[in-house]
Amino acid sequence: MPILNNLNNIQEENTSNFTIEIEYPEINERELVKHLMKDYYQFTRPVKNYSSMLTVTIMPQIYNLVEVNEQNEQIKLLIWFPQSWKDDYLVWDPDEWDGIEKITIPKSMVWLPDGYIFNTVEETDTLDNHNVRVHYNGKVEVDFNKLIDLICPMSVLSFPFDVQLCALQFGSWTYQSHALSFNVLEASVNENNKNSEWDIVAFNATKKVSKYMNLIGGDNVYEEIFYFLEVRRKPLYYIVVILIPTFLIVTVSNIGLFTPHGVHGDREEHVSLGLTTMLTMAVILDMVTGQMPKSSEGIPLLGMYVLIEFALSIMAVLVSVLIIFAHERMLYMDAMPPFWIFRLFSKHKNQIPLAEMEYDDLRSSPVDLAQELRFCIEKVRKHLEDLDSKDKNELIWQRFFSCADIICGSCFFFVNCIITFYMFIEYF
Repeated sequence: MPILNNLNNIQEENTSNFTIEIEYPEINERELVKHLMKDYYQFTRPVKNYSSMLTVTIMPQIYNLVEVNEQNEQIKLLIWFPQSWKDDYLVWDPDEWDGIEKITIPKSMVWLPDGYIFNTVEETDTLDNHNVRVHYNGKVEVDFNKLIDLICPMSVLSFPFDVQLCALQFGSWTYQSHALSFNVLEASVNENNKNSEWDIVAFNATKKVSKYMNLIGGDNVYEEIFYFLEVRRKPLYYIVVILIPTFLIVTVSNIGLFTPHGVHGDREEHVSLGLTTMLTMAVILDMVTGQMPKSSEGIPLLGMYVLIEFALSIMAVLVSVLIIFAHERMLYMDAMPPFWIFRLFSKHKNQIPLAEMEYDDLRSSPVDLAQELRFCIEKVRKHLEDLDSKDKNELIWQRFFSCADIICGSCFFFVNCIITFYMFIEYF
């Protein structure tokens, strides 16, 4: 009996010391993600009803205009592309999960829309590890950050005062309009966007439905969004580096072509000056054409201006050479200036060449024969001395051709100013 009592006491003590521990599941983000991903399949649309249309909201923002390549007709953009949609399989009750309303998980774990920019030459994701934000009601948000090269046909007829309009064509690559639709919010441009050569004028969106023929005799219908980017060139660089120097070079050249190089009206080095000017114009024209695409639309405004200035320089050289040739021929042939030139450029206005003397001038002399004879001899002698004076003829010719230089130089100067004013007045 004592032994039995001892056994009962030991059993009662062991029973009183024994406790049962129940383990409850942890309530945290990790367990929530494991719960959501348990039966999740990211390769199909996240809708429970197949006939339901999935709506994707997009709101692109241009962060920076990186480069505009006129020769290849391409534009490079750094663009943010936020997108959001509802995933029917990523829904939970925050009250059951310790108030968790939003989680962040890698994008590879969930379904993503296959939106694509169709007219890209190259597209690069600047972030390798993207995450998505998932809300308790199934709303999913993801921010794509892309560096894209777009095809942008350019019209450069008004270069360097041109405005380019580039279209960015966006849409789903595989899902048709009955399966996936886009809710387009207003596109925007980052306030910190800076580019040394271009300004972004506008960035607008238009949605349309497009049909494409498939290979089985039907049509595939897709929703597409066209974003139109309007950019304007900053012309200051081309004005300072090309336009103003071209105008000044041609102006100074024309003045030099029609300005004597000595006090006696010598015209040495005029042809060399003209050839140097034309060579300079050719270099400037090469600078302009080197930056422009090879287009069949026509010659850019600045290129046309340089060509016109080039032609004006050629005409000025030809006129200058013609004046030099005529002047040299008159001196070489000892040609006597015509009467009208003699009257305009001679200091002795009352003297006229012998050939122009009228018989009445001789008859107006005194009646006395001896006095009349002396008067005629003296008058003829003076005229012969004047007309035989080579220096006097050269002086008259020099005055005449100097006046021609002044008139031609003034004409070319005013023509140059009028051309420049007419071509660029609407851009200032």
